[in-house]
Amino acid sequence: ASIDKSAQETLLSEGSTSRARRAPPVCAIAAASLVVSVCALAAVRGHLHAIQAQPGVVSQGTLSADSAVDSLYGDAAFGATHGLAILPDLDAHGLPNMDDVLPANGTRARWGIVGPGRIAHDFATALVGLGADLRAVAAGGLPESLERAEAFASVYAIPHAYGSYAELAADPEVDVVYVATTNQLHYANAKLMLESGKHVLLEKPATIGVPEFEKLMHLSKRHRKLLVTNFWTRWFPAVKWAENVVKSGMLGPVVHVSGDMAFQHMRGRPDRDRFVRADLGGGAMLDMGCYLVQFAAMFLGTGSSVGPNGYGGLTVKASGSVVDGVDVESSMIISNGQAGAAFGTSILRASDFTLKVYCTHGVVEIMPPANCPSAASYIKYEDAAHGETPVPCCAQPTVGSLEYRRPLPAPPTGMPRERYPNGMGFVYVIAAVERCLYTAGCHELEELPLDQQLSVVRVTADVLQRELG
Repeated sequence: ASIDKSAQETLLSEGSTSRARRAPPVCAIAAASLVVSVCALAAVRGHLHAIQAQPGVVSQGTLSADSAVDSLYGDAAFGATHGLAILPDLDAHGLPNMDDVLPANGTRARWGIVGPGRIAHDFATALVGLGADLRAVAAGGLPESLERAEAFASVYAIPHAYGSYAELAADPEVDVVYVATTNQLHYANAKLMLESGKHVLLEKPATIGVPEFEKLMHLSKRHRKLLVTNFWTRWFPAVKWAENVVKSGMLGPVVHVSGDMAFQHMRGRPDRDRFVRADLGGGAMLDMGCYLVQFAAMFLGTGSSVGPNGYGGLTVKASGSVVDGVDVESSMIISNGQAGAAFGTSILRASDFTLKVYCTHGVVEIMPPANCPSAASYIKYEDAAHGETPVPCCAQPTVGSLEYRRPLPAPPTGMPRERYPNGMGFVYVIAAVERCLYTAGCHELEELPLDQQLSVVRVTADVLQRELG
């Protein structure tokens, strides 16, 4: 039997983990209180009420369907055919479960951290919460580097603290490095680690310029080491759920994406605020705008090809305000020729940090903060393209809506308070990196392949070029 688009709507009714995915595919039909095997794919009409998959993973709302509902999280083959993201398998505490890939001898990848700043504290807390093996931390570039590294190490019981990045690069007990230095140092730090045989999780923006990232890609491939830009957003369950709703086609093709991410910098202490310092790679685009660009890459699609008018099939228009060589307000329009995105970012104003994807007969919202969300939702409208009567203006009938929530895991007891919202969300990307390292033949993460990382760098650099000249 064939499965049409209206038969794909279970993804809407499950906030499940991969344990649920391994269960037999079923359709939840609340109106009849009946469970039907997907194999039967019996035609069903009427309202299908969403089910709650498990405590803390809440799927709510009502939707209508005209045929059987296939569980996209219950049929791996169907999900793979449609390019759907696999939601992480989470334990009772909400932490990613890696039991299926961990080495039999219990050894884990050994982590190092370069740059013990604010965000590194949240990352280290997530490593501890996930039971990862954190071996070393290095500081450099500022006075009292060794003292700062040692102070950081004492908080997280890290065995080795170094006063230079080169010392950590030479440490044979470190396999993978999280680079969390300021933006202007990302390229040099990542290059050093790759050349030293380390896998690299590189805080965004990966690099300020395109040639630098191309060189890192070359090193990654030559040394057969992972290079992952830390757009941690990609691995949040709520983002994967939203991505699946869009990719399933149940709301029709994507037409428009909108989003805004902004905050006010510390105007009273510009000397201490990296966001307004050009020498530190400051500005709105390199801090928040690149998040929006990666959403364009996710929902509009990009490749590695570079055409005369765009990158990976994307064209860019941008304008903004510049102060002392730093973009403080940016607006951009990104298009793939069939659909477009309108984004705003700023370090002058506050923002709701929302992201919406508009399809022909539905809207998906990644709820704030969209760069690290715990919830997403959709609204489905009656598809006027298949209707028999005209749809009145402003009154297209709603036929369903659903909300997905996945609370983040709690930080381990005794750890410092979070420096950033939802800092424990780092566990998702950490688990993805380790999962790849334990899997033969894995050289990049499927959620964010190298060519797409490069496209994000190119588009971000293009916007900056248009603004800064």
